[in-house]
Amino acid sequence: MHYLPLLLALGLLVALHELGHLVAARLLGVHVSRYTLGFGPAVLTLRFGGTDYVLGAVPLGGSVRIQGMNPHEPGVDPADPKGFTALTPWRRMLVLLGGPLANWLFALGILVALYSSGTHVVVPLTVGTIIPGSEAARAQLLPGDRIVSADGVPLESWSEFVELIAQNPGRELKLGVERAEQPREVTVRPRPDERGAGRIGVSQQYVYRTHGLGQALLQSVAHTGNLVVEGTRMLGRLLEGEQGLVVANPLGLVKQSSGAAASGMGAFLRVLVSLSVALACFHLLPLPSLDGGRLLFLAFEWVSRRKVPARVETLVHAVGFLVLLGVVLTVALADLRQHLGRAAPSPPGPQDAGTAPVAGDSGG
Repeated sequence: MHYLPLLLALGLLVALHELGHLVAARLLGVHVSRYTLGFGPAVLTLRFGGTDYVLGAVPLGGSVRIQGMNPHEPGVDPADPKGFTALTPWRRMLVLLGGPLANWLFALGILVALYSSGTHVVVPLTVGTIIPGSEAARAQLLPGDRIVSADGVPLESWSEFVELIAQNPGRELKLGVERAEQPREVTVRPRPDERGAGRIGVSQQYVYRTHGLGQALLQSVAHTGNLVVEGTRMLGRLLEGEQGLVVANPLGLVKQSSGAAASGMGAFLRVLVSLSVALACFHLLPLPSLDGGRLLFLAFEWVSRRKVPARVETLVHAVGFLVLLGVVLTVALADLRQHLGRAAPSPPGPQDAGTAPVAGDSGG
């Protein structure tokens, strides 16, 4: 099980996010009274530059206490020149953006190191490996085949191809393929996996390549941009009801990331990149209690030149946090019940007696 290293890494990414808020606040002259790495009883406290740096007993996550950010904190003076409220709206926005920016810069730094030192990069829309006995093997797909279309619709990315396969279990699909620059057509019928999503048993092709520093930076920016685009598309499908909430729940995310992280250090670092970018994007969602929600209040104040009453903003963030927590727990529990339901043995019925189990496919 590779869950523990991944959970520790996720906790450190959260702590890095809070550290980004701290750095932005200090650069703008705002006093930061406390930064905590982890939670639980303090095991170590260091004071530097007027800030207490605390190590919690459980090194997961982190928090930062910025002077004046919580208007209901005892002893807060709204007129304090070193307080959060003393800043202009756009400067307060910079403090809020410090957390997501820290996560993005961390992801960018890892990617630059990977690309410049040499790593495996994808060959767009090209088949890498094929599981024996899978639908892809039955259709006589070969490594190196480039998939250009599905049912006559051109494909733009491998993720689009995977999503199309996942959404059509049991349905016959005609794939347009280029093999040695020669076009051909193959037919596949995706098999449903344990979640009911279609799979044909292929993975994308990777090649090992080393980049110069400038090219590595460009590749890294494009990589993080692609992650944002794919995440935005997934969120759009969730809102439109085209994809179940269970697909995007925390337990499923940790499980899938853990499986990828088990493949080696390079894969683990790529998982960290994906998680760090996802964390940055999540906090920028315009929802109460998140950085994006607070940015909305500041944008309203900047445009209207009227500040939202502190009690109203606090109430909205508190209610929003409870709703968000309820949604996350509900989806996680639904996934847990689904896993337990699959684990429970069921008596064979007349339709499945004597039927050999279908081997699960991985990849597309």
